[in-house]
Amino acid sequence: MNRFWKGFNILEESVMVAGMAVMVLFNFLNVVFRYLLPQTPFSYTEELVVLVFIWVSLFGISYGYRIGAHTVLTLASDRMPAALQPVLIGFATLASALLMLVLARTGYAMVMNQIKHGQILPGMRIPMAIAGWSIPAGAAVTLVSVLRSGYLEIRKARAGA
Repeated sequence: MNRFWKGFNILEESVMVAGMAVMVLFNFLNVVFRYLLPQTPFSYTEELVVLVFIWVSLFGISYGYRIGAHTVLTLASDRMPAALQPVLIGFATLASALLMLVLARTGYAMVMNQIKHGQILPGMRIPMAIAGWSIPAGAAVTLVSVLRSGYLEIRKARAGA
């Protein structure tokens, strides 16, 4: 199971690092060429950066769960009696998991609609579904992180009780 989590971490971090590199590079090139040339050869960069930003943001949510960066839950659960902490953590995990399931289902329906109607991004002339897939994919990855994080947090709370 440890190999799975290592591979999962590599997937998440690779998407975020590659996405950030693409965003920085194309924003930089766009600014440089805008001032050097009368017409930038990178007219599609704004669309590309937004598309990549969506992917990075959704995988970043998963990463945040994975490293336990949900401080609001910690603030609330730390003030509760030790016996109730696992209940609150379980509730928060369940609510987050349900949200990710709804997001994945809704995102999938959106992508199917984009494919059905042949929607394309106007600047890059690629299917809009490429951006749309970020929602169900990000929700699925986040769901895994939510469940793992919740399980580990409940174990830790029970051990401390």
